Amino acid sequence: MPYKIDGALPPELLTEVEAGTNLLVSGPAMSGKRQLLLKLLARGASEGEGSVVVTSRNPAGDVIDDYLDVRPSDGHDFLRVIDCVGSDVETDVEGARVHDVSSPGDLTGIGIEFSEIAREAEETDRRRVRVGFDSLSPLLMYVDLQRLFRFLHVFTSQIQSRDWLGLFAIDPDSHDQQEVNTISQLFDGMIEIRLADGGGREARVRGVTDAPTDWVAFD
Repeated sequence: MPYKIDGALPPELLTEVEAGTNLLVSGPAMSGKRQLLLKLLARGASEGEGSVVVTSRNPAGDVIDDYLDVRPSDGHDFLRVIDCVGSDVETDVEGARVHDVSSPGDLTGIGIEFSEIAREAEETDRRRVRVGFDSLSPLLMYVDLQRLFRFLHVFTSQIQSRDWLGLFAIDPDSHDQQEVNTISQLFDGMIEIRLADGGGREARVRGVTDAPTDWVAFD
């Protein structure tokens, strides 16, 4: 059964993706890719789906607040945040829980916490979960490309094997093209965002459509 993403992107780009899909959400700073990633995650709340966010930039409290801002009003939550920035936040938001990791470079810690969340999802019969990773770019400041590639290969394979949906943000301007191309190999497709010349934003989709889409304006 596909995951619905209508409402998060213009319908001419993409309205649903197959279970087990991993997408790279690529865009420069200030392009709104984080907000888009959270919208794509929160879209599943009204379908009874859970959300997991790995945050390597923003404190868990900010992630939860921003997620709730875009969550459908009829949604009920299984929200788990793996916090790599050490914000040490406590939350009383129903359905939300924070898992702390020492730094964005602690790939082992991220993997352990993700496995724990996956077990919890299975024990609570939460079969459909959307996983967002915001963002991959800080990780490359802590670990080399080869190590990150191996980690993401395992991480995306876990999402695929569970028929979940994975969404991974990256800032292409922070890396050379070879690094982006190498990481892109691990994903089924890509949502690209750019800032338009006259202001506003445009997006296109590659890899999970019959052909790459045209650039389309979106809010």
